Amino acid sequence: MTTLYDPPSGWKYGFPKIYSPLPNETLEQTLLRDGYPQREIDNAGAKYCRFWEEKEAAA
Repeated sequence: MTTLYDPPSGWKYGFPKIYSPLPNETLEQTLLRDGYPQREIDNAGAKYCRFWEEKEAAA
């Protein structure tokens, strides 16, 4: 299973993306690393982030 996430207005920044935080990384740090701007995080973007799982496609 792959976990995807999508913050508010995420389509502007290439979301949804695979949620793959580094060890001890916060959600906000992961969002920044994946290209979500700090101004969106400051406007509660991380609070309303959606998560879901999808089955990986068979090769």
